[in-house]
Amino acid sequence: MRYTSILAASVALSGLCSPAVAQDSSAADDQQAGYGEIIVTAQKRDQNIQDVPAAVTVISGDALSSVGGSQLQDLTKLAPSLTITQGGDINNNVIVLRGVGTAAFSVGVEQSVLVMVDGVVNGLPGQGFSDLDDIERIEVLRGPQSTLFGKAASAGVINITTKAPSTTLTANAEVLLTNDDEQRYAAGISGPISDSLSFRVNGSVGRFDGNIRELQSGTTINGRNSENIRVKLRFEPSSDFDATLIGYYNNTRTDCCALTAIERTPGITSGFGVPSSVSLAGITPGRDNFAIRVDPFTTADSESYGGSVNMNLAIGNHLLTQIFAMSHYNSQDNSDFDGAFGPLFGQPNGLVQGGTFKGEVLSHELRLTSQSDSPLQYVLGTFIARNDNFRTFQRVGPIAGANWAGRSVSESVAVFGQGDLEITPGTKIIAGLRFNHEKVAFQYERFNASGGNPPFFTSGSAKDSVVTGKIGLQQDFTPDIMAFATYSRGYKGQGYDLTSSFVRPTHPASRPIQPETVDNYELGLRTSLFDRRVFWNITGFWSDYSNFQSQTLEPELGGAFILANVGALRTRGVESDLTVRASDWLNLNGSVAYIDAKVQSYPNGECYFGQTVAQGCLPNASGGRSQDLSGARLANSPEWKFNVGADMNLPLGELPVNLTFNTNYTWQSATFFALTNDPASRQGAYGIANLSLGFEEKESQRYSITFLVRNLFDRNYFATIRNDASSFTDNPYPNASPVTNIIGIQARDSARYLGVRFAVKY
Repeated sequence: MRYTSILAASVALSGLCSPAVAQDSSAADDQQAGYGEIIVTAQKRDQNIQDVPAAVTVISGDALSSVGGSQLQDLTKLAPSLTITQGGDINNNVIVLRGVGTAAFSVGVEQSVLVMVDGVVNGLPGQGFSDLDDIERIEVLRGPQSTLFGKAASAGVINITTKAPSTTLTANAEVLLTNDDEQRYAAGISGPISDSLSFRVNGSVGRFDGNIRELQSGTTINGRNSENIRVKLRFEPSSDFDATLIGYYNNTRTDCCALTAIERTPGITSGFGVPSSVSLAGITPGRDNFAIRVDPFTTADSESYGGSVNMNLAIGNHLLTQIFAMSHYNSQDNSDFDGAFGPLFGQPNGLVQGGTFKGEVLSHELRLTSQSDSPLQYVLGTFIARNDNFRTFQRVGPIAGANWAGRSVSESVAVFGQGDLEITPGTKIIAGLRFNHEKVAFQYERFNASGGNPPFFTSGSAKDSVVTGKIGLQQDFTPDIMAFATYSRGYKGQGYDLTSSFVRPTHPASRPIQPETVDNYELGLRTSLFDRRVFWNITGFWSDYSNFQSQTLEPELGGAFILANVGALRTRGVESDLTVRASDWLNLNGSVAYIDAKVQSYPNGECYFGQTVAQGCLPNASGGRSQDLSGARLANSPEWKFNVGADMNLPLGELPVNLTFNTNYTWQSATFFALTNDPASRQGAYGIANLSLGFEEKESQRYSITFLVRNLFDRNYFATIRNDASSFTDNPYPNASPVTNIIGIQARDSARYLGVRFAVKY
């Protein structure tokens, strides 16, 4: 059995982080009060946060709780450059940074945004969407990070760090209850076992029935149940050596995510013969529709487990770090295909589709970091990994049957280094290089002969070597004002389409798709003002992507989904944040991102369903139809996004409690969920406000009760919107049609809900 691992090093913050939101609370308070420095490892070595020449948003566990967060999706309320597109199940979710993310059904291609937990990489997308528990901080590194973090970080990194074992006995427990029947229970304990050995154990249980009413069964769906446990042991026999052993287990069961009807042409019948009067009985389509009829429920049950060993040895003026990690992920998904309920085509539940995702990762990283005060500071390292992913898929029935299995294996070896050299007082040259060699291989087997296509088996492999790097200049104008300019080269490796290959036997062997590359330019300013009570940071960026990898429709294959290089992209913009420690009891923060993310060249792009010649869907040389998507905005990439917030902890005179207050408001401009810029997939501009008010014991802060309001103004929005008109017409793709069928996934907080959180700590 092979397992998962990953890149070492807590990625840490810099630039665009809001210290009130970004660091752990005690450290943030010290820095904001002007007491000292925050030491981070964004470049895999210890540095003052304001000295790191990179764009990073860092979110503390407390900040995540303040917006009611326990999922990766909740980070979007605190990181303006981040969006997440929700798929039919967690394995099809897409993480987007600065407009760039990988939308693909295939297990043969990696995401553009790398997700790590305690230095261990998540191999498959669904693995990153387990519950966020016992969080110390979450660091969102924006832009390509290939030099230090490898080939799966062409758009950025989300690095999640959980709390470390403590040298004194501590314990905590928390209960969250909401008026829409969400329950969450979490507890942990940490402390010493001996003078050199300490431990930490935490676990959580989550229960949520969902926010969508399934009328046929009379139940509620789009919910999730989960259980999680994490154990850490830290051995530190001396100041020169320490080792931390981590083991974890996550189990998640969902009946998610059904798409509700937003708009449908009255009286139409689906391509499977089901009239709307049946499938929409008792349902009024609209953006405030929270009802559906479906059979069976969409489900995705998953488990993830693994472990890692992190060892650090001081050798003179250097620190030698070794991280060995392994993990396993397994998920079973099942969903309705015909959009109806009850028997159909001789099947008790109609046309049903689903299968299995499996992923195993094994990795090892060894690095040497300088620890002296010399003008040259650096990190050198090696990284090896093996990623083994497997997918089965089956659709039973006389129409559109499918039954196949695909496996993808990648093996990579890398050598990297990065450092900075102070050439004059306050002026540093930044330089880094990474050499990566990778072999990718696949096996694909189709078992049935649906549509006249006979069974077949095929396999193949490919190799690739690449050099990525970073170079730049950093200037310290004063101890509290720093500017930088950098250029970096990002890369994401080759991949195979292991989902749509049943269209033709030669398809998978005719690839792999080409590597995705990016040239990224950044200018940044970091400032600490007024005795470090005000932090204002700003970063400008310009990124050009070539051979962008994405799921798309290929006109020559009758509109079949394939994995392809869809062309050149450009994303550019400005990100800024401001944090003000207004008083000893009040912190204010805000951040904004302007992102212009567009396709630069994609002349043979897919048409959206119903697109006419007048709207740009034209015949092409191969006999199909396509549109020129040059200039189109990238999917789920709002041009403007900002959030503002306030945190207050106010003593109440002689009373034994403090008043705690938090408010956060996030707003974003309109965006398309489809790369085609299909008007049917448009999400209008919206803003979400969250509010919490509580009381905390004054003397020891051990006990607290907090009352929550999520989506205070009851503003509806969607986690994805899709044009599904093709399922209601037999006309060939992408025939212009008056038929409309717009569907979407209602976000967890797309309707206002209330909650209360009880917490105790020792």
